[in-house]
Amino acid sequence: MLINNLRKKAKEAWMTGKYDKALPVFEALHQKLPNDLRIFVKLAEIRERLGDPQGAVRDYIKIAENYANDGFVVQAIAISKIILRIDPKRTEIQNHLRTLSEQRGDDWAIRTLIPQDYQATPFTHDEKKFNFERTPLLSMLSGDELDDFIDSLSLTSYQEGDIIYKPGDSGGNLYLIGMGNICLEVAANEQTTAYAHLIEGDFFGEVAFMSRTSRLDRAIAESDVKILTIKRDTFDTWVATYPNIQTTVESFYCERVLACTLAINPMFKDIHVNVRMKFAERFKLCQFKTGDSIICENDLSDSIFLIRSGHVNVFIQDPKDSQQKIHLGDLHEGSFFGEVSLLTGRPRTATIVAACPLEIMELNKHDFDQIVECFPSVKEVITRFQKQRVQDTIRTLMERK
Repeated sequence: MLINNLRKKAKEAWMTGKYDKALPVFEALHQKLPNDLRIFVKLAEIRERLGDPQGAVRDYIKIAENYANDGFVVQAIAISKIILRIDPKRTEIQNHLRTLSEQRGDDWAIRTLIPQDYQATPFTHDEKKFNFERTPLLSMLSGDELDDFIDSLSLTSYQEGDIIYKPGDSGGNLYLIGMGNICLEVAANEQTTAYAHLIEGDFFGEVAFMSRTSRLDRAIAESDVKILTIKRDTFDTWVATYPNIQTTVESFYCERVLACTLAINPMFKDIHVNVRMKFAERFKLCQFKTGDSIICENDLSDSIFLIRSGHVNVFIQDPKDSQQKIHLGDLHEGSFFGEVSLLTGRPRTATIVAACPLEIMELNKHDFDQIVECFPSVKEVITRFQKQRVQDTIRTLMERK
């Protein structure tokens, strides 16, 4: 039987809960694709569901050893948690991870990154598509510290389509993906947009976690997933010993916040999420205090700005009284400004003032032109907004007469 047919039969049997029929199909798949650990995991799960815990543990131990030996530590920890749930006496994988950490030092941990052509599928695992890098979150831990960290984690399973968290939920946990795929979405203007696709070894939830606020986005399981949860008190204790870990999480936090901001911005709505993040690297982060002027009317500059956090007031000079300013309105997170000078080369047409502590992303004209060369729709969106803002300004001035 062709592998694709086997995959189809396996998925159908799994989704319908016919585990007795799924077992021989997954065994056949495993024989043909012995290096595909996702298939092996499903086979172990089926053995457990069919009342064969010893067979499941036997398979899980082999899976975890493979993950650990190849440096996929998060996945190995997730499988170890499953083994200990079934049989608390089987601690050999945790011991194996401890030994590896002591033998290999700082280079013992790597993690999978998102493939360039990522597509979420629960039964495929093409290792050639993956790049690897060390995982600073784990590579600093060894011996007792690693044991304590593993013990502090809790493992939760979700089915494809399940919501892991939603807007308004507490941001008190950080998550590691042990198995499966996660999609992060944000809602704006009555539309929901995906801003990140994550796979095994990635962590998420750091935006609300680091800012100590409620969730603003939504995390959805794109396949059956196993999630390791790090609680706030565990993280704080961990960071006190290893300060570099906070730096690592903060770096991801900055990237994710920007990814979320780009996702809700109309400029980038037609650009694929993976390409969008390439453009994110062109932006420069700028911070302002309340009352600071970001740009001033009649200045010569041509960057465009995107608000990452906070909001701004927009003013123009009163044409009847040079000592007075007219308040045109406010702009909030996800909004952009500075488009008139960018498009026309003319001086700034308004003064933008920070109404609170502000973080904005600046994109210069050179980088903007390179983006537009690949995606003309970006310029079309900005031009449309620029025309609308001119009309709004005219209407405001007419109302004052």
